[in-house]
Amino acid sequence: MVRNSARAKKLKSFLADGFNDYIGARVLFLEQLPKQGAILSSTAIEKCFKAFLAFGGNESHGHLKTAHWKAMQNFDRALFSKLDLSFIKLNQRAYKLRYTDGLPLDFNLIISSREFLAELDHTVSSMFERLTIEENGKAQQTPYEVALSTPDERLIKENHVIAREEKQAFILRRPQLVYEVRNDPVLGLIEVTYVTTNRSEFKGAGFLRPGLVPRLS
Repeated sequence: MVRNSARAKKLKSFLADGFNDYIGARVLFLEQLPKQGAILSSTAIEKCFKAFLAFGGNESHGHLKTAHWKAMQNFDRALFSKLDLSFIKLNQRAYKLRYTDGLPLDFNLIISSREFLAELDHTVSSMFERLTIEENGKAQQTPYEVALSTPDERLIKENHVIAREEKQAFILRRPQLVYEVRNDPVLGLIEVTYVTTNRSEFKGAGFLRPGLVPRLS
């Protein structure tokens, strides 16, 4: 619980910005814009990590990086154990999609919409439930709690955490839109989107699986 007013102000700022980016990411995923949703998801997770740093009276500038999740791990090991590091690293990589003309050679990734959204909801809810802010002797609601109590449809819609639906059941319940990208040294930038109805195609494959793997002739 944070009682220090200056620290609480910084924490609230990071939480508000992070939550707004998270809601924006959810809207983009639900509107079938996975690349744009992943970019905003990346900034949402970054700001939530920075909120935890502020909670402890620390800070680390720059975009989502190893120092952020290492600090989180040291600060709250129980929380960090609930997070999927490969998903965090995928978000770190997705931030580069802001400018596809500057992607390094052989840069590649896969974003599967329902899989990504499910893990994003789990990640953000896990972080918000661990933080409490107190001002003038009274506990303050987090942006997540405010949106949940409103209720805000942008948070609730297709949210397996709030619906208490098992994650894999949510992912596999419907076909999902998939975005793949690779900056091939010969062919240049290749981006594809498709809808998959194969319910087992991505299960257990991991978030850092390669996108658009070249076929050997």
